[in-house]
Amino acid sequence: MSGPGMRGIIFGFPAIFACLSFLASPCGGEVKLEVRNREFFTVKDFKRIPEFFTGREFSGWKVYCRSNPQVRDGFYFVVKVGGKKQKLPINSHWIVEWVTSADPMVKTQKVSIPNLKLFGKEVFVGLTGDHWADRSLKPLAWRLRLIDDQGIALGSSQSFLWSK
Repeated sequence: MSGPGMRGIIFGFPAIFACLSFLASPCGGEVKLEVRNREFFTVKDFKRIPEFFTGREFSGWKVYCRSNPQVRDGFYFVVKVGGKKQKLPINSHWIVEWVTSADPMVKTQKVSIPNLKLFGKEVFVGLTGDHWADRSLKPLAWRLRLIDDQGIALGSSQSFLWSK
């Protein structure tokens, strides 16, 4: 069999194969991070009625990731995590990098993830305790990365100034 019909099948096959391999690649399943808010929160901001009865912080549909898990006061990035994954590998973590007007040097902080089921939830990634003691400071530039157990960035979000 020859002619234009056969050529369409032969040349069409590699195109279909290339599309399928792209969809199966890690880039196709990348995690989407949508930073919805950046703000300093205090203990009062996290108190909910169930906490008065149980004595434990109530998270509801939220996930709290703090650089110092014993301290709630701090600067938080409120992130909506999306993508095709449903659960992260154990030992996944956040890397937060920032610059403030008080110090032009880039600071970097690793933040643990206590609940690996982040997808579809609102995640509060907090620089707490000594990592962000001055509530009047705001980051001038920042980058937030979600890192898997192999050290590979699954998703990233950054401010406009971070890229400059």
